[in-house]
Amino acid sequence: MLMKNKVVCFLSFFQIFVISIECVYAQDHIIEKEITADSYRIFLTYNDNSFFTGSAEIFDRYNNSVFYADSFYTHYNSDTVIDLNADGSRELILDLSTGATMYDYNMFLIFDLSKKHIEPFEIHNAQLVNGIDEQPKIESEVRLSPNYLGAGYAYSLKYEDGKMILETDPSESKVLKSLDLNERDILEQIEGYESETDVCSEESQIQVYYEAYITQKKILGQESEGWKFFDSHYKCKDKKKIKEDLKRIVYENYKYISDPINYKYSKLTN
Repeated sequence: MLMKNKVVCFLSFFQIFVISIECVYAQDHIIEKEITADSYRIFLTYNDNSFFTGSAEIFDRYNNSVFYADSFYTHYNSDTVIDLNADGSRELILDLSTGATMYDYNMFLIFDLSKKHIEPFEIHNAQLVNGIDEQPKIESEVRLSPNYLGAGYAYSLKYEDGKMILETDPSESKVLKSLDLNERDILEQIEGYESETDVCSEESQIQVYYEAYITQKKILGQESEGWKFFDSHYKCKDKKKIKEDLKRIVYENYKYISDPINYKYSKLTN
């Protein structure tokens, strides 16, 4: 753990021709952490007082640097070594805090330690779910804007054939099944919003609730139930236009989370 000093000086004018200089000392709080996972050593470094200063470097048994990235996370949360795909080798999960917005609070960086080339997966707003299904799963949450509505959806990923695969069948996954939404809960949210806002005004964000519900139902393979819900409860005159917009948005939401390329570490795909 290292400490560094920075000096910031402010000028203030008290009287004519008199200048007072006040210096305020701000401290960096540099955290260094070493992790051992199988034959690899992982070194994490970040400034505890700043966003997105975190770096990570991985060395193999021969002391070769096989992965390095900097300025991509804020804090270290935890690390887990676990066999995600039941192939007898273990994967390393680094749980790292982003912490910059309410919409993006953490990220998993997942390394398959059996691979010759260390190219991690990146999953945001993630948690490891183990002990429910035979295979551990990664659950991810998407929070929709504006955040005060409390609307969003979640999905479950499994690691197979070197890819992060979206789960689509609740009958084969208890984790996915647990993500189903209660229609009554969504209605209560909508009714609460309706009691405070003219939901048919241009400023209304009521469609966000329907986006969340229909997307969640699509993830569960029950998209028709989502549209039935919309048809029954959306009462504004722009219903046809909103439905067309929602069809496009829900399609794009699902397309994004179902494409394995989007879970590759972003600096490798940009």
